[in-house]
Amino acid sequence: MSYSQKIPSSKLEAYFQKFRKNIIGINQTFESPNGEKEIIYTDWTASGRLYRPIEEKILNKFGPFVANTHTETSITGSVMTTAYHKARNIIKQHVNANEEDVLITEGTGMTGVI
Repeated sequence: MSYSQKIPSSKLEAYFQKFRKNIIGINQTFESPNGEKEIIYTDWTASGRLYRPIEEKILNKFGPFVANTHTETSITGSVMTTAYHKARNIIKQHVNANEEDVLITEGTGMTGVI
């Protein structure tokens, strides 16, 4: 499809509805000086919104094991360390890095991330 061809907005809305319904807070309102208003979120490039399937996976799969990485004296530390190394390998695969390439991560570890 070329840029000159337009998809009717109703078709686009129907297609994206399955994603939209999983955005946490999509229909959230707040009390303003002018009465109750719906939040219109416009900062998608910077941060996006919470997305239910991702948040549920974090909550149910990773949440019970949250701990500092590089701690191997507990099951929680071991699970987080394994997840950390697996994530690094996935990132390297996605950018076609080889064994000689170095992936430099930044931050304060799991405590800062969570």
